[in-house]
Amino acid sequence: MTQVAERWPFFEHVQVINLDSRTDRWAAMQAQFERMGVNGNIQRFSAVRPPADIVEQPQLTGLRDFLKRVDGDSERLAAKLRSTWGCTQSHLGIIRLAQASGWPHVLILEDDCEFEPYSLPVLRRVARQMQSHDWDMLYLGGTYKKGGRLRRFSANLLDAGRIRLGHAYLVHERLYQRILDEAEGSGLPIDWYYSEILHPEVRSFLVTPVLAYQRLLDMSDIEAVERKPEFKTRKALRRLWSRIRYAAF
Repeated sequence: MTQVAERWPFFEHVQVINLDSRTDRWAAMQAQFERMGVNGNIQRFSAVRPPADIVEQPQLTGLRDFLKRVDGDSERLAAKLRSTWGCTQSHLGIIRLAQASGWPHVLILEDDCEFEPYSLPVLRRVARQMQSHDWDMLYLGGTYKKGGRLRRFSANLLDAGRIRLGHAYLVHERLYQRILDEAEGSGLPIDWYYSEILHPEVRSFLVTPVLAYQRLLDMSDIEAVERKPEFKTRKALRRLWSRIRYAAF
């Protein structure tokens, strides 16, 4: 059932990263926004697809070494290096656009992002809870990694560091230039640069309950593997309770 379109908090400037070849994913995102009744400035950002010979460039040496340490020197290393670099360049391209456009913040989404049905009521609460408080990054979804700070900030916000994944997050204009100056040379995928270098020094928050996940049973354009469902009782119960609490049936 399609909801009546209305203005969503934090959706003033939205960019959806989408490969030109994945028209199916862009169509799915548009259909999702229509079902949810999202009324915002939502635009498609053509994902960067680097040329195959980019993997031999010296500027990728650090990232190549990182991927070798994490995944091993497999036959897929070159393909993953190319895709990971393209992913980073896509995120940075959006931040350059946001900076040039004078946007106070930008919501970056990847085209495999799926929102929970209770996203709007939670975002309304988050907007109220953030009033009079400064923030630099706000994650609508992501995975917290041990070792980062994790403190309850308000009913629907965690003051959190070491958040991985980049399928649904906001960046404040205060960080635009720093990210553009540092990310490429960090030798890390964009979400690792955020979690390991940026988060310890900035005000990053994670919405709770989590509102956005990466679509299951869909082939990752970077990993080239299908994300398969993994049932976890505690997580399923939390999502059910959130639906009840925020009346999202």
